[in-house]
Amino acid sequence: MKPPPPTSRLVLVSCVLTLAAVGLMVWSLLDPRPVPVVAAMSIGQGLGTASLGAFLYAVGADLRSRYVRARAERESARPRPP
Repeated sequence: MKPPPPTSRLVLVSCVLTLAAVGLMVWSLLDPRPVPVVAAMSIGQGLGTASLGAFLYAVGADLRSRYVRARAERESARPRPP
């Protein structure tokens, strides 16, 4: 079994961070005291922003690897001059 690509691990990290941020947001909705609300607004926002950054980095890395692979295939398919 071959290992998963590194971008899938980043997407997994992004999902976990998003779920943690959503959990904090729900906590602040169910318990509207100052501490949960402040935690959701600061920690939750930080986790959400980090998850978006990880996801965008994974998408960019995946697109770049596909571009590099397609370029290498085009270069190898091009006939070489004698």
